[in-house]
Amino acid sequence: MKNPLMTLLGAAAMAALLAACAAPAPEAPALPEPSGPVRSAEQAEAASALRETSSEDPAPQPPGGELPVKAIPGCRADLPYPLKMSGESLATDFTHWAAKDLDGNVVTEEVLAGSRLTLVSVWSTFCDSCVADMAALQQLYTEYDRADLNIIGIAASAQAEDGSISEGEVEIIRQIQEMTGAEFLQLLPSDDLIAIKLKDLGTVPESFLLDSAGNVVGGSLYGGRTAEEFRRMADDGLRALSEEADA
Repeated sequence: MKNPLMTLLGAAAMAALLAACAAPAPEAPALPEPSGPVRSAEQAEAASALRETSSEDPAPQPPGGELPVKAIPGCRADLPYPLKMSGESLATDFTHWAAKDLDGNVVTEEVLAGSRLTLVSVWSTFCDSCVADMAALQQLYTEYDRADLNIIGIAASAQAEDGSISEGEVEIIRQIQEMTGAEFLQLLPSDDLIAIKLKDLGTVPESFLLDSAGNVVGGSLYGGRTAEEFRRMADDGLRALSEEADA
């Protein structure tokens, strides 16, 4: 049975989707919709305005007219709705947190301990530059020794508008993993992750570095990036850790 995402995209569209942000895809991928509503009419209108006013290499409209709300081009895209916490969280930073992966396994801050640095990418399925980032990050994932660098994705769009995890979105994430070859860990929004980071997240993708204890190293990168840009970020972070250790 053919992968529905691959069937919809086609080889040419997939290649365009994975192009760098400076050369945005000429056609928007027709990604399958998750279960439940994605965004309101007002939110869709705001997203359309963002596309029209963005100065970060917005992609042209496809011949058919307005882009689907789940395929926003360009380097940055707004989140469909604020993420919701189901309870309370005592987490204040990445030194203490818990979340689940796509298979429902619980992951904690201990996942950071095995690497000097972890590059975290917060992304959403409706943003084509986020999808392109998955392929770029996979290059680093295969290049670096895991003792030096690990990579983790946080799929913000996996949370539905009512605060639940959308199984439809989880399936799309799996399809994107298959399409881009991304083998690194993907986390779902949790109360801890929302309290620490996602509550303040307005646009995606955003990438940042954490040390083995969960402390942020350096600043964030926003918008779609090339493998070389991620590589430079990682090398600068590793160099900073070495200089700190030698001081």
